[in-house]
Amino acid sequence: MQPLNPFLRAFFRSTLPSQCSPINHHIILCPTTDILLNSRDRDSNTSYAELATTEEFLASHVLRVPGGAPPAGGGAKDGGNVRENKSKAKQYSTLNGRTVVLKDAFAYSNKGFKTLNQAQLLQDAIYYPDTPDGQQWLVYYISRPLVGSYQSTPTIPAVISDEPSKERRKLLSEASETATSTTTSPPPVPKKKDVKNFAEVLNQFPVISRQMQSGLEKIIREFVAANEKNTPKPRSRSSSLSSQHSAPSMRSSMSSVKSSLSGSSTVHPTQLELEPEEDALRTSLESTVTAAIDLFQQVDKQQLSLLGANTELTGPVVERMIERYVIEQVHDQTVFPKVCATRKPDDSDLDSKIRKMSDIDIAQVGIPIEDGMKGKRELAARLSRGVESFKKIGVASSPQEMLEILLATQKVVSEQATSNTSDSGAEKQSSALTINADILVSMLLVVVIRSGVRHLHSRLLYMRYFIFLDEVESGEQGYALATLEAVLAHLTSASSSMRKASKRNRLLWQAARGGDIQALEAILEPSIILPGEDTIAESPTAIVDESSDDSVSEADLPQGEEDAQNENRRPDFSASNGSLGHVFPFQRPPTPPPEQHDAKAKKRVSMASLPRSQSASSGYSSRSHSRKRSVDSTTSNGDLSSDKLAQTQDADGNSVLMMAVEGGQRDALKFLFSLPSHFRADFVLDDVNNAGTSLLSAAVQSDNRSLTDLLIDFLEKRASGDQLRRYLSVQDLQGRCMAHYLFNQPHLIQRFGKKLPWRLKDKHGQTPLFATLPYRSPRATQGDGEALHLDDHVDAKGNTLLHVVVDAQMTLKLLRHCDADANAANDKRFTPLMVGSKYGRIDTVRALFGDPRVDMTLKDIRGLTAVELAKDDDVRNRIDDLVLLSTSAGKDGRTTTVVRSFFVEDATIRFVLKSGAQNDNGSITVTTCRRSISDFESLANWLSTECTASWLPSHFNLPSPFLVPSRPSRAILRHVQLRLDNFFRALLAHGTFATHELVWEFFLVPELDSVMLTERSKRKAEARVDNLKDDFEPVLMDETQEVENFVAYAKDQVRGVTQATRKVIRAVNRHRMRCNDLFDAQSLAAVKASTLLFLPQPYIVAFERYTKTLMPTEASPWTSLYYNLHSVHSTSSAIQVALNRPAYLIGSMGQAQRSIDRSMSSASRSSRWTPNISLFEDAKRSAASEAWDKAGKARGELESLGCELRYTQQTVASELAVWQNEHVRAGRAMLKRFAKETVVKEKARLEGMKRALREIRKTRMLDLS
Repeated sequence: MQPLNPFLRAFFRSTLPSQCSPINHHIILCPTTDILLNSRDRDSNTSYAELATTEEFLASHVLRVPGGAPPAGGGAKDGGNVRENKSKAKQYSTLNGRTVVLKDAFAYSNKGFKTLNQAQLLQDAIYYPDTPDGQQWLVYYISRPLVGSYQSTPTIPAVISDEPSKERRKLLSEASETATSTTTSPPPVPKKKDVKNFAEVLNQFPVISRQMQSGLEKIIREFVAANEKNTPKPRSRSSSLSSQHSAPSMRSSMSSVKSSLSGSSTVHPTQLELEPEEDALRTSLESTVTAAIDLFQQVDKQQLSLLGANTELTGPVVERMIERYVIEQVHDQTVFPKVCATRKPDDSDLDSKIRKMSDIDIAQVGIPIEDGMKGKRELAARLSRGVESFKKIGVASSPQEMLEILLATQKVVSEQATSNTSDSGAEKQSSALTINADILVSMLLVVVIRSGVRHLHSRLLYMRYFIFLDEVESGEQGYALATLEAVLAHLTSASSSMRKASKRNRLLWQAARGGDIQALEAILEPSIILPGEDTIAESPTAIVDESSDDSVSEADLPQGEEDAQNENRRPDFSASNGSLGHVFPFQRPPTPPPEQHDAKAKKRVSMASLPRSQSASSGYSSRSHSRKRSVDSTTSNGDLSSDKLAQTQDADGNSVLMMAVEGGQRDALKFLFSLPSHFRADFVLDDVNNAGTSLLSAAVQSDNRSLTDLLIDFLEKRASGDQLRRYLSVQDLQGRCMAHYLFNQPHLIQRFGKKLPWRLKDKHGQTPLFATLPYRSPRATQGDGEALHLDDHVDAKGNTLLHVVVDAQMTLKLLRHCDADANAANDKRFTPLMVGSKYGRIDTVRALFGDPRVDMTLKDIRGLTAVELAKDDDVRNRIDDLVLLSTSAGKDGRTTTVVRSFFVEDATIRFVLKSGAQNDNGSITVTTCRRSISDFESLANWLSTECTASWLPSHFNLPSPFLVPSRPSRAILRHVQLRLDNFFRALLAHGTFATHELVWEFFLVPELDSVMLTERSKRKAEARVDNLKDDFEPVLMDETQEVENFVAYAKDQVRGVTQATRKVIRAVNRHRMRCNDLFDAQSLAAVKASTLLFLPQPYIVAFERYTKTLMPTEASPWTSLYYNLHSVHSTSSAIQVALNRPAYLIGSMGQAQRSIDRSMSSASRSSRWTPNISLFEDAKRSAASEAWDKAGKARGELESLGCELRYTQQTVASELAVWQNEHVRAGRAMLKRFAKETVVKEKARLEGMKRALREIRKTRMLDLS
């Protein structure tokens, strides 16, 4: 039966295959069957199915690879790196002398072709034509032919209606528009190049690059050489920023800076001063930048005009690009490391203090928050975006980039939030007015603390003094730098109270997560603790750290300022004898705290604030803030109160209640609920973290039933029915509500019932029912009394329940008790096994792997298998272990196999060889080694050197998968893996090599010393030859006939096995190719059936499902049978080769015997014809002696050959007996395994056909109803 593909059918009928020798050095680029049958050549108006029969078309799609090595890419150097040359274009010659270019995953027609075409390499495969010699051709299927002008000829559906030509006219009009679009469209207007940096200028304008490159490299080298001589020493601690200025002077300087931010001044003052080393470095860098700009101005004027005509660049813009380019070249090597070395004390001190403030709440830095918890969540989201933006400054490579990131961060945190209604929009606008310099400093304070960026003092100085062409002292850039400087100044000199607040928060959060009720009482209800009791058990280390920081900051202050600070520490009259309502009216708690407010008041929260500026845009009066009071004093008075601590949240937005819920601390949550003044019902209902997760949703996900019941009881007592219904519908950022997680606690379904939003979909189109179906009874979800049909429950991305289930036991239940397609693929062609492997679900992978229907060889849309998609090496190793354990063990109970193969960047292949043996305690010890093809070849050479008489399978005439370096053949990779696996299995079943030390070392020793093993094999071979005479009796010439008869009979019997196996292999390959053609034909039929307009959609779906059941895979039983038969053929051929050795030795013995006879006859002739004269006596004795010496050597050689023949005879006979027994055993096991796999495969196919029929039956039932 001829192939279905017209190209392959015509190619193997022609004489072209005889011109492809060797076959391994040729590649066939074959258009797919669909393309050839449904397209034509626009120039000749000939179908490609007919055009593919011409010799020109066939020869143009067969590539030569001389020597089996791909050609070097354009511009590739001899001996260059394979990884570098991989992505370069490669030119291949065809059989008819034309040139095809392969680059990445595309093929381009080049020299010799009339038209230039481009085709995509879709997939690779090994094609086996129906020939006696079992040829293997590497075929790459391409998306369109390389010859002619491609034009698709889609099937026009037949329409039976009153207007039969309506759809046809529509299709023809679309086709005509497509054909004339290229001729009627006006020529496009050339666009100017978009150049973003100076490196792109050099790349896109080579002439400018050639004229500047040497000069740029020279001035950069001179700068590096001049500044690498002396490494700046870090400044002493006394000169740091925190100790140069006293605390009051720092506060006054901050006030002046912040006043300048919000005032009318355009130049912002700074406290930063350059050290002499930094000043010298800055001057040198400025000179280098100036020299680079002068170098650019010396470029050919014509090239500069060309640059201006093709881009939007101007002179100042190019100068800034040059400045940034030069600084980027020396940033990592010279400039920034020297700045950091100089400012190391300041940076280290600041980094240490920031780490101690990591647990500060956003409401504790002086930011006024409106709309209660909702406003706080919006502010937290804004600050989170600012943190993500500011983190980029840590990897910036120039001060210009750092300044851009700083500006972007300030823009992000000051953006106005969008709103849905006009009223809320007015409120947001009012809120936006309060984002003045003071609030911006506070917001940047949080961003800096949470970002974790280091060397902030160095970066600030770097941005301010190492940008030469831009004005950074004024404008938006100066504003940004002054704001950052104010933030760093506060963090350096006035942040002790923030560290205390952070520590207090951390203690509270740890108590909530750990369920420490005593600590919670001490923090939230300090009034009930006796004066003699310890309020909080603090660690000695933390106390020492805090006291050391305070002592350092106070030690550097003058005496007068110490007194001022002590005065600030004395309790204020208003703070001691009255409330702070005149200062913070919004912080006064209502007494008694009401549960519900009749009128919804505008909520505003403002904790400690920085000293306010005199900005007119400030939303609060500055009269309520004393200039003499630091942030420390306001923080200590307001931030550490119990009502404020109770409302704190961590960086993820988790409140104290959420921490208790996530920690599973029921007693702690119960205690917190007993504090109505801190945790009212409206607070609990509004409490969600940054991910949008509510308390109830987190409790349900925690799988803690008692904790969930406590929370529900609290809500049912304090909230109304409407409030509770709305609360159950609260969605997180993924669009999921509490009901989506009910599979953790399914008992809540009976408790809430109709209140749950069962039809609410998340972002992935999944409803709560989709999430809970795997944990329901299969018969409870459908009324047909059958097992649960998983194909009826598929989400918007094609995921079935097997894709989303993470519980291994539930996965087993779905596979055993439900109507499930174990290899169902989603939109990305991910099977459940791929999903489990990708996300590291080992237990789920193990459960899926135990099902015989699961196919490990299936590939996703990128051509990757489940093993290649594994999350990490640990998951990949676990899957390899599962592959090892699924392999049948040998006679000794040990299992050894090649579990996996993969490509290496140096254009080689690695094989993962695993071996496992069960211990007495039931555990299994597994060893893993990685080997290459050369390792297997070396093993064969070592064995053949040591055991010359033993048969050795030959599996090393292997094709190379790297004929197309940019797209290595995975089909060849798996082919080589299976061939070498069979080779090693044959060694383990060998009569001699099964116990050979080389074979065991090969899979037990991770690293092999090839030189040492080669030398050892040579010495063992020499020792074996020396011991032959002692160990074996020589075979006499009279006994050789018996050996010849035995060898001839054995060869005849083995030859019959080899020929029979070859015939079966041919038949198996013929069946495999027919199965592939059947699937292609069914796919084409399904596509044609989909064009029938009168056919209902379920019928088309059923056709597609039936087509899927016919899809061939690499794990097909017929594929396994082929490789098993190929192993039998290889071993039988190797035995035939080994049986040739006795005949060779017998022939050598005959030559030795003839040599003996000639020597003896020569001696007798010399004594007979030599005259008995004393004159010839010496010659007579010399001739006789020489003849006897030759005869003696020949006798010794004959004896050695006789011993070698005896050894060979015994070895071949014993190994032949072992092979015969193993051949019978392995043959039976092979047929049993083939039958078992076929039954499993056909059962799965039958289930797929039933699903297809059920789709049609559902349509009929709907029509009847």
